[in-house]
Amino acid sequence: MKRYLKKRYKTYLRVAFGLLIGFIVVTFLFDKQDYKSAIFAVLFGLIVGELFVFSKGSKDQKKEKNY
Repeated sequence: MKRYLKKRYKTYLRVAFGLLIGFIVVTFLFDKQDYKSAIFAVLFGLIVGELFVFSKGSKDQKKEKNY
């Protein structure tokens, strides 16, 4: 259980980092922030964060397959 929670914690950190990247990108792209830009930031950030998680999972799966 402890190992699972540690893994999920790392996953949430990656997604949060992706959200941070999304908000930074929107801050630089849009002069006037509104609801649309906030939704775009959240969606972009979630996609980036999930790509981090997916790439890490793919690497781990390849390592397990080789052993």
